[in-house]
Amino acid sequence: MPVNSTHPDYKIRIEDWKKCRDAFEGQSAIKAAGVKYLPKLSEQSKEEYESYKTRALFYSITNKTVSALVGMASSKPPILTYPPELDQIFVDDSAVQFHEVLATALSETLLMGRFGILIDRPKSGGTPDLIRYNAESIINWKVDQTGQPVLVVLQENTYIEDDKDYFEVKNKLQFRVLSLKNGTYVQEVYSEDLDLIETIIPSNTGKPMDFIPFYVVNPFGLGFEIHKPPVLDIVDINISHYRTSADLEHGRHFTGLPVPVVSGVDASTKLQVGSMVAWILPDHQAKAYYLEFTGQGLISLEKALSEKQSQLASLSARLLDNNRNGSEAAETVRLRYLSETASLATVTRAVEALLNRAYKTLAMMENLDSSLISIKLDKEFLNNRLSGTDLRELIGAYNSGGISKETLVYNLRRGDVLSPDRKDAEEEVAIEAADINKITSGTTNNFGV
Repeated sequence: MPVNSTHPDYKIRIEDWKKCRDAFEGQSAIKAAGVKYLPKLSEQSKEEYESYKTRALFYSITNKTVSALVGMASSKPPILTYPPELDQIFVDDSAVQFHEVLATALSETLLMGRFGILIDRPKSGGTPDLIRYNAESIINWKVDQTGQPVLVVLQENTYIEDDKDYFEVKNKLQFRVLSLKNGTYVQEVYSEDLDLIETIIPSNTGKPMDFIPFYVVNPFGLGFEIHKPPVLDIVDINISHYRTSADLEHGRHFTGLPVPVVSGVDASTKLQVGSMVAWILPDHQAKAYYLEFTGQGLISLEKALSEKQSQLASLSARLLDNNRNGSEAAETVRLRYLSETASLATVTRAVEALLNRAYKTLAMMENLDSSLISIKLDKEFLNNRLSGTDLRELIGAYNSGGISKETLVYNLRRGDVLSPDRKDAEEEVAIEAADINKITSGTTNNFGV
């Protein structure tokens, strides 16, 4: 079996992934695919089809939906805990590396339902990098009974300079194989022609590694299982909307302008159309009129477009699914998520698990305490700011001993009251200090309630 062989589950989903990727890229990618997304009409010539396709409009709702959801999920800064040795990853240069990884992970998981990260130290040494792989690049894999990978095959694009032309750069495929051989982690790189280029034995603090530091996320958590892309239903309606748009614009093109018709006149008679021209018809039975489109054909297409736009809006809203109704049983929630699609909150929890696993591995490879790594993403995407009444009741409950200091801070954080620059532990210390000041000064209420 050659190194570029693909996993059976990959074969099942690859067309869905291509469709989602094209819809996200927008009109240019959709139209470049030609008849894949817009079949030819019967007896349509090549030139007629190109005109038919050109007139169609692809409504870029897939991109807008994913981008909006990513923006909502990352609108509040994550709560980060890490060793000071990793400041260059999380703080320096506005934490560009971390936030790029976060945004890409959210976008790819929402769009494709799959995303992978390889923790790999550069050949020149230094801090390990988090190398990102989209769903299409993870072409094959094997896992053990615990779900840990023992083989991963990654398809990569590499750029090679032309020996004869300094300015010419060629894009070449290569395949990176991650495997455990006799318990040792090994990388093998194969060329586009499937020739072995190099073999690498990555090390951790000078010793070979006994695991593959590659992690994959799906809409429901970590693991190599493949699930339906969360936006696939949106993509399908998006493409159907495009086809309806093509039919509507095609009909408008041929029926939009009225056609002058004259009967009872010699066919060779030259007639000019315009407001400054008068026609004198030869006899009383001659007629002149405009042939105009009538009927419901185009109206039904216009209605179909509106219906599909409404469906797109509904599906986009359901993806948010920020349901906080406590009356739903846990099993009901689980079945609702699995039977429909992953919500933004579900995807955000999965990405949070991926980032924690990846950065803990990076810390371990730097011989740091991985338990110091903690990444918490915000999962409340609507306006959850506490009202004045809710805030007074919450603080009153704390002052009367009805809730703990930890519960108070949790709800204040959830209600978007606390500063994002201070951690929960710091807030708890501040509240405790305020309590002491209240006792020593004789104040009855440290919150002014």
